[in-house]
Amino acid sequence: MIKCLICNKDKKVEFLEEYIVEIKEDKNYFEGAKIYRCDDCDFSFVNPMPSEKKLNDFYKNVYRSENRPPYWITEDYDDRKKNYLNDRNLSYLLYITTLIDIKKVENVFDFGGGDGDLAYALKKNFQQLNLFCLESDSHCKKILKDRGYTNFDNLSDVNKKFDLIVTTHSLEHLADINSIFSKFNEILNPNGYIYFEVPNCPQEYWDGRPYDGPHLLFYTKKSMQKIADLHELKFINFSFSSYSFTNDHKYQHEAQNLYEENKENQLLFKLKNLLKKIIPKKLIYLRREYMEAKKNKDDVKMGWFVNNTGENCYIRGILQKK
Repeated sequence: MIKCLICNKDKKVEFLEEYIVEIKEDKNYFEGAKIYRCDDCDFSFVNPMPSEKKLNDFYKNVYRSENRPPYWITEDYDDRKKNYLNDRNLSYLLYITTLIDIKKVENVFDFGGGDGDLAYALKKNFQQLNLFCLESDSHCKKILKDRGYTNFDNLSDVNKKFDLIVTTHSLEHLADINSIFSKFNEILNPNGYIYFEVPNCPQEYWDGRPYDGPHLLFYTKKSMQKIADLHELKFINFSFSSYSFTNDHKYQHEAQNLYEENKENQLLFKLKNLLKKIIPKKLIYLRREYMEAKKNKDDVKMGWFVNNTGENCYIRGILQKK
């Protein structure tokens, strides 16, 4: 019997879908994975889960390697340092500072935050903040250090108390969820906050999705409420965010196609990177700004700032310790 990872029941857990990896080369990490759903929690999850050894290797060395979606890490370190100003991060910033009085926050813990864009953006506006994180990815260590983060190697090593925990697009990559929220509760100060955003996975997500990997857990509003109730957290706000499921699937397909094109044309890809080193950065930035402005003529950008349309592909919320 397969038990739900939230409620630990097995009677309402049924097979849902075959697991689809994003990149063919990742099959070794998610071998034999299938997706099951608990009807009681409206929560879906992978079974069997990849081994801890495989997951650690994947997220430490593979996930953000060069020329992989969704991050498309490049050798241009200056580009990465500016990513905290992108539309997605600014939408997080607006949401959090609208609902939480950050002037009363001292310690912030960014769980699985990659380059730490969100808490770094908060620090830019609220200098009293102390930044801590848990990020094992070897590609992120330098930028986190440069931004003033104290990075813990393991969640069990975290021995501080925090006023705010932020976790964006990390909870879906875990092999377990209850142990994480138990730890969050342990390290959160009384009346402390948790801000999260994860993919929204009702039926509209499953219809026409191009892939699942490397996600392992699939949430809905009901399943997040179940987690909150189980760990004695209350919702300050819950919102459906970002663009539509149709657009989300479209952008996922485009990212896959771009990856395959770059892989097939390695010589051209290397030439582009070489030209970036030769061409003056001012010209590169001007072109990038032009391309960004051109892209923003359509409605893509708007999706990051209009919530609760009824078909948003992400869910976000702020939880408070009771």
